[in-house]
Amino acid sequence: MKKTYYSVVYRSWGADRANEAWFDNKEEADKFASKDYHDTPVAHHVSAPATIEKYNELVAMTAFELAN
Repeated sequence: MKKTYYSVVYRSWGADRANEAWFDNKEEADKFASKDYHDTPVAHHVSAPATIEKYNELVAMTAFELAN
């Protein structure tokens, strides 16, 4: 099974380093990237089950962080 994920590097006011947000659909990644201090989404095509599981966790952590 092949899946595509999208990462967006962004900067928060007062942070010493950039952060990375992960999405499993392009529309959400593009919407997030349209804000100031957000880079263009980068597509990641993965097929290994372990990598898919890891990226699903990153997407879930991003959703949690953005909701709180």
